[in-house]
Amino acid sequence: MAKKGATRDRALARANEPPLIKRAEFVTSVFDPAHLPEATLAEVAFAGRSNVGKSSLLNRLLGRHNLVKVSSRPGFTQGLNFFLVNDSIYFVDMPGYGFAKAPKSVIKKWQRLAEHYLEQRQTLKGVVCILDIRRRPDRLDLGMLEYLRAIGRKAWVVLNKADKVSQPKIKARLNEICPLLPDGCRQPFIISARTGKGVQGLLETIMNELDAGD
Repeated sequence: MAKKGATRDRALARANEPPLIKRAEFVTSVFDPAHLPEATLAEVAFAGRSNVGKSSLLNRLLGRHNLVKVSSRPGFTQGLNFFLVNDSIYFVDMPGYGFAKAPKSVIKKWQRLAEHYLEQRQTLKGVVCILDIRRRPDRLDLGMLEYLRAIGRKAWVVLNKADKVSQPKIKARLNEICPLLPDGCRQPFIISARTGKGVQGLLETIMNELDAGD
């Protein structure tokens, strides 16, 4: 009973805390590295396969239903979309990798833009890598994580769509997925962009690590 009471007290305390994100607004879409915003604020990028729920997760984190455009069409996000958070941080929605309904020349242009941004952007503090908890990470997912490790970028791994998996199966999915992740990957966050499960914990981690300068 005491344990339940302590859990309830923590939940009430968190409910009474001021929101971590008080203001969020779309700033710009970038299709050429030369047009990136001035590098003065910390940035957190969001990457994942097309249709993994990246835009939905961003909307949930930002506390806005339609700030980030959501589409069922793979390849809908075609540039780097910058969202200013609390007038002090940029959240950056990256083009989805993997299957996309776009010409190969366009896809190659996205790839060059993404590589330049991930490798050269000095104010980029880390990348939220979004996977589907229902599926084994494939070569593209694992390749992205290995790439980020190779270039020295911090990665927060998110397993999205947890609402599609029963609670007893979540541990089994973790046991299958975690050994496949590259060395150095921290414990993934279990998230549902649809219901909000785990989103607050992810947001708190990101904000705390940015504040600490990790």
